[in-house]
Amino acid sequence: MELLGRQVSPFRQEVRRKKVDEFLPPKMKAMGIDMWLVFTREGAVDPIGVDISTGGVVGRTASIFGFRKGRFEKVCIAASFDVTPIIESKLYDRVIPHRKEGVGPHLKQEMKRFTPSRIALDFSRDMPNCDGITYGMYRYLQEVLGDEFASRVVSAEHLIVSFRGRKLSEEIAAIEKAVKHTQQILAETLTPACIKPGVTSEIDVQDTLTEKTKARGFEVSFIMAMVGPDRGHASPTGTVIRPGDLLRIDFGIINDQYHSDIQRTAYILKPGEKAAPENIQKIFDMTLKANRAAIAAMKPGVKAVEVDAVARGMITAAGYEEYHHAAGHEIGLSVHDVGPILGPDWKERYGSSVMHPLEPGQVFAVEPMIYVNVPEMGGVIQVGLEEDVVVEERGARIMGTPQETMILIPG
Repeated sequence: MELLGRQVSPFRQEVRRKKVDEFLPPKMKAMGIDMWLVFTREGAVDPIGVDISTGGVVGRTASIFGFRKGRFEKVCIAASFDVTPIIESKLYDRVIPHRKEGVGPHLKQEMKRFTPSRIALDFSRDMPNCDGITYGMYRYLQEVLGDEFASRVVSAEHLIVSFRGRKLSEEIAAIEKAVKHTQQILAETLTPACIKPGVTSEIDVQDTLTEKTKARGFEVSFIMAMVGPDRGHASPTGTVIRPGDLLRIDFGIINDQYHSDIQRTAYILKPGEKAAPENIQKIFDMTLKANRAAIAAMKPGVKAVEVDAVARGMITAAGYEEYHHAAGHEIGLSVHDVGPILGPDWKERYGSSVMHPLEPGQVFAVEPMIYVNVPEMGGVIQVGLEEDVVVEERGARIMGTPQETMILIPG
């Protein structure tokens, strides 16, 4: 089966079926939702389409998950030329093809069958992956279903955060495999064998990471490698790594569509040095402390904003300026996956995304940071330290082998 040009593995198909059949009905009941309607089309495909076998549709497509006479039913209405992969997914009880009459008449008929009081639609002020329906598509639904339809609509944000954000044990294993290989690739790369000061450039580091990833049979998700001042989310350049540099790498790979996201930092020793300068070591130590404190605070029921507050408060109490981003984000089928943002209560930046409580099975990349102006390094730098963790019943567990000390590379 094809999904946006990518072959969907039997593993992913089985995961999708299990999540829809086992997780969705009780969650919808608990939230008082009678129907979840995912309405999508080509050019504005709902991000949740990859979870419900509609990620590659062309025509208007309505996926209905709802209760009818106490029974949970799954119905998909799609253009006749889109139905084959949807049928093959075995996700739906019924797949209804539409032709020149369009999706509207079938959708009206299903609404009469289900008679839902509360309909969840994929819109959200603050969470992009929960904001899948366009204004035009919503207007179309009003046109087809009438004005009374709008009075029954609620946001599906909370439902999607749980449905997509919580991972099955199989998904967690796939992510953890990617994480461990990412850590191993970084450990092999951040060595004198691969980093030769005065010769190796940022692009060379990128090439090494790419080669090692492919050799292990995985895909690269993203690579950021930099020395000198912080450049945010920027690609590697031809800048050559030299003694006295702080080399930061933010890197992830893909294992069966699941992503990792790890950051590591190495200091390039100057001649005669046996350790990083005291000010750099101090930044690393505080970054490490804040990282582990945030992870220790991650327990089911704790709001995401509370996790960020622990790390942020620790950093500012030490006299550093607060970082201007979140302390972490969920990972999974994308590097920035659906789920709570471990961020501060900045309404215009994060809004509701930081107010969701953590749930078991969610997987996060945790990365509180310290930004400091270090003139001898050309400006504002930071120590990149990011670990991937899974929230379990008793708290968060770090995947793989975390970085505990500054990596030192001879100059």
